[in-house]
Amino acid sequence: MFLNYLKIAIRLFTRNKLVSAINISGLALALAGSLLIAIFIHDELSYDRYHENADRIFRVTRNFLSPDGSVSLHLGLIAPPFGPLLKNDFSDIIESARIFRFYQSLSREESGESRKHLNIENVYYADPSVFKIFTIPIVAGDSKTALEKPYTMLISEATAMKYFGTLDVIGEQIKADKVFLEIVGVFKDFEKQTHWHADALISFSTLNDDAVYSRERLEGRSWGNNTFSTYILVNDDFDPDRTASQFPAFLDKHMGEKGNPELPHTWTNLFLQPLTSIHLHSHLDFELEANGNINQLYTMGAIGIFLILIACFNFINLSTARASTRGKEVGLRKVVGAFKKQLITQHLSESTLTALSALILAVAIVTMAIPWLNDFTNKSIQFSDYVNVSTTLVVLAFIIVIGMIAGLYPAFIISGFKPSLILKGRAGSVKGAGNIRKVLVVIQFSISIIMIIATLVTYQQLTFLNNRELGYAKNQVVTIDYDEQLMERFEAFHDELTKNPAVINATRSSLVPTDRLLAYQGTWIERGDSLVPTEISMKDVSVDPNFFDTYQVPMLSGRNFSREIKTDDSLAFIINESAARMVGWSNEEAVGKALKNGSVKGTVVGVVKDFHFESLHEPIVPVVFHGQKRFYRISVQLEKSNIKEALAHLEKVWSRFVSNRPFQYGFLNERYQYLYTSEKNQNELFIIFAGLAIFIASMGLFGLATFNTLQRSKEVCIRKVLGAPVASILQLLGTEIFTLVLIANAVAWPLAWYFMNEWLSEFAYHVDMNVMTYLAAATVALVITALTIGSQTLKAAHVNPATILRSE
Repeated sequence: MFLNYLKIAIRLFTRNKLVSAINISGLALALAGSLLIAIFIHDELSYDRYHENADRIFRVTRNFLSPDGSVSLHLGLIAPPFGPLLKNDFSDIIESARIFRFYQSLSREESGESRKHLNIENVYYADPSVFKIFTIPIVAGDSKTALEKPYTMLISEATAMKYFGTLDVIGEQIKADKVFLEIVGVFKDFEKQTHWHADALISFSTLNDDAVYSRERLEGRSWGNNTFSTYILVNDDFDPDRTASQFPAFLDKHMGEKGNPELPHTWTNLFLQPLTSIHLHSHLDFELEANGNINQLYTMGAIGIFLILIACFNFINLSTARASTRGKEVGLRKVVGAFKKQLITQHLSESTLTALSALILAVAIVTMAIPWLNDFTNKSIQFSDYVNVSTTLVVLAFIIVIGMIAGLYPAFIISGFKPSLILKGRAGSVKGAGNIRKVLVVIQFSISIIMIIATLVTYQQLTFLNNRELGYAKNQVVTIDYDEQLMERFEAFHDELTKNPAVINATRSSLVPTDRLLAYQGTWIERGDSLVPTEISMKDVSVDPNFFDTYQVPMLSGRNFSREIKTDDSLAFIINESAARMVGWSNEEAVGKALKNGSVKGTVVGVVKDFHFESLHEPIVPVVFHGQKRFYRISVQLEKSNIKEALAHLEKVWSRFVSNRPFQYGFLNERYQYLYTSEKNQNELFIIFAGLAIFIASMGLFGLATFNTLQRSKEVCIRKVLGAPVASILQLLGTEIFTLVLIANAVAWPLAWYFMNEWLSEFAYHVDMNVMTYLAAATVALVITALTIGSQTLKAAHVNPATILRSE
């Protein structure tokens, strides 16, 4: 019986090549897109799950509250004393481990006294217990004693092979800034699917050396030194909610100060974050690496489902339309004794065969598209990783279900034909089938129009982000990480740089534009004859006198910092106009006012114009700039016409002043573009899949238009014989489909407005949606519809009536 169904299905495919091609290719494209999305989603969901104890590992995070009770900062990092104290105070915590990013340079002796710099990217100091918490296989050395001794380190397999050409590296020496480290082991490269990667791990006890870090900063009351990622391993009975409820008492116990009535838990909190939720659900300040986004997965998953639905709707539409041509076949089968169940089974087997054929084509497309997916998502997914028995069975089951669902309604339509009517020459279609087809076409194009609108709005927002006046110069500005060797020699470094006309200016600061404004020390402002605390959260940035000139930020009142005035680096402040406005000062009134920032009391000497220090996701906030020497960045403004010459000069001067670190730089405008990588990728995603959705829907529309014109061919010929012009024939055949597309627009517009309005609300500054965007989407849909059905309607309108009516 099954073999008979298969033969009939194959004959049907070969007899109706156009319909078969549309069904198979449309479904194959939808499946290929959906499989690519499924592979990406699976990869994102698998982060950190390879660790043996993944479900019992938590990261400890910390937030800080503003005077008004709002969260001013939530860090993925905490102070170093917390780790050991948590393990000591909570019996459910088995182990705790801290990691701290290494920022100095690494080098090894190459020959004689010459040294070779090692550009190892991800280097961390780590507690020995890191091997008990995370699954980090050791391929050389002993994991039980690894990282216990100071001045020891382990490196990854890839690092060993890159710099030594062998895994036999135990005993080798690497110089880390001021100390030598001995390699005591090699660990297996970290999996791609983890929220942090290490190419080298240095023993945490090395930080106790004052030449490296400081024992006091590690073990003392350094509660403000929030630069350490801290993880805990808990037992099976651990209750995270119960433990979190005890954190306020824990903070008060260890951080409270005698004589200070303010309890620490009133201005800071600790939180527990499951390891497996970090990649997709954590977007805290100072994450170790860029994380994914669960909302992006929801969007991509929805797109995958939409693609499958559109392809299935095509199948249903074409199958129900084609049903009228199979009336005699079904009627004869019923007359000779075919049961309804057999007819349904036959049609479902045809639809399943269509789906399986589409799957074969889809797999070929996915194989070719994987490199694009890796490039688009910055991943290294291998399609071979998904070629296994379990995945194959799941995909096959999914395809069979898709085939069954797509063929179910047409199967019942066909099996419901009445032989008595069919064999008398009357139509065999079931009442209501045409209405179902109309509804499906409306849904198809509604989805496509929503995606077109999403593409247009995302593009407009990206254009807005790239073209908005930021209030500072970001082009031809190079940023470099600061080095302590420049602390006392920066003026000489600056003067040497600016001797070359290709370098316009240079400055140093704690942050550069595009960084997050996170530092907040508390602010007191002048009210009458005294200083009073303010609930305004003024962010804190340390700059030198060249900062505002380098970034071309204008002063609105007062003056800039000056090297000639010695107290400017300690007792002077410059605020932005938002800070002055929120305090209640005019720009002119602010100059000369007393202000206390943290523990430093000084005077406001100037007010600068507001500029977008952070991304446009964030509003402009009050900022206090000061000259206290806490510098982490150098910014150099270059002459536009001499970039190469300027960079060569910059590298030459850098190597003369900084001997232990290679010259590494980045352009600020590239950092700015990076802020909107997610939006750029989303726009590309919408363009690709909106185009795919429209193409699949158009294929179905083309097939449907073909059947409609065939069904109405006699009507068209009679109208032509009676004198109907071509224009009226085109109107007759096209009006219904164009009406459906217009209804689809009416359905899509409010849905698109809602979703895109929600998306735009994530930006503090964004474009306003206008009706032209929606009209453009409607125009695109109507033009595509006209092009899709145009050839068939024109063909029907120009047909010679004699060829159709000669048999009547």
